[in-house]
Amino acid sequence: MSYPVLAFEQPAGTFYLSAMPAEEVIRISRATPRVFDPETLTSGGGIQRPPSKPRLKLIAEYAESSDAAFPTPILLAVEGKDCTLKDGKISVEGKQVADIVDGQHRILGLSTSDERTQFTLPVVFIIDATEEQKALLFATINGTQTKVPASLIYELFGVTESRSPAKTCHEIARSLNTMKDSPWYRRLKMLGRKSTTGSLESLSQGTFVKFLLPLISKNPARDRNLLKQHKPPEAYPDCVFNDYFREEKDSIILKILLNTFRAARSVWPKEWDEPEEFVLSKTLGFSGIMGALPDMVRAGRAQSRNDLSEKYFSSIFQRVKKQLAADNIALTSEYFSASASGEAEFREMIRREIPVDKISP
Repeated sequence: MSYPVLAFEQPAGTFYLSAMPAEEVIRISRATPRVFDPETLTSGGGIQRPPSKPRLKLIAEYAESSDAAFPTPILLAVEGKDCTLKDGKISVEGKQVADIVDGQHRILGLSTSDERTQFTLPVVFIIDATEEQKALLFATINGTQTKVPASLIYELFGVTESRSPAKTCHEIARSLNTMKDSPWYRRLKMLGRKSTTGSLESLSQGTFVKFLLPLISKNPARDRNLLKQHKPPEAYPDCVFNDYFREEKDSIILKILLNTFRAARSVWPKEWDEPEEFVLSKTLGFSGIMGALPDMVRAGRAQSRNDLSEKYFSSIFQRVKKQLAADNIALTSEYFSASASGEAEFREMIRREIPVDKISP
């Protein structure tokens, strides 16, 4: 069956707005979640998060209420071979041929409701979209409008082909999680949740990127757009890793992070390997170290030998460890609260042990 469409242009491409019975939308659409394989340490699949069963139940129940309404468009990506545009109308052939870019919970929730026949849904189609386009549309819509796990948002930047600060952060996180000599080997929750029960994954990819991204760029979205236009990204002298990113030396950022956290692991081996008891390799410890990292890097650069080696970071952490022992403080939640104050306390303990006279103005 054909349905009238209205074509409209936006920077991301040409879109086609239509209205279709909910049952027809359910018939033609499919939701494919992004998945992480703990064996190969790679991600694959579609762009969606796993559906939330409680949310699906709520939508199904809501659909049966007398004032139920679903007025916002569903966004579907369909290949040209699976649809026909003719005389201002669109028809989609086949079942489950349209990828859901936005609206999976509405569609899946309605599919379980006996009242689904009562609804006509606004639908926006994008035809022959690349995986990059679908990923960026999902990330943009859900990253700015609907709360979606940050780890999935940043994971999807790995699908894009062009360079961007977010993609660099994702690639560094993935490298640290897959390199066997990395302190973070199999320790990052790449999609925001543990890949296997009982694993040592103690830090989400979203948290990792959240603290790394500001060290690279003050305006990641603008930099991404500039790079897509083949223009250089903005220079941000206050961002300690910005020069490396602008010069496409992401490997140096990775090396500095490796040296930093190898040093942390060597100084506190027990604390690093027991995240259930200690905070070092969890959000609090990571954010404290990352908060102090700009000053550590600037101090290391300022030294005559320009030292950012593992030994350099170890020397700072050894002094922190000595001070913790003198104060009879352990790196546990008993002494460091799981809040901004706990993070700030650990960060300032590190900063106090940096050779401050060496920090560049």
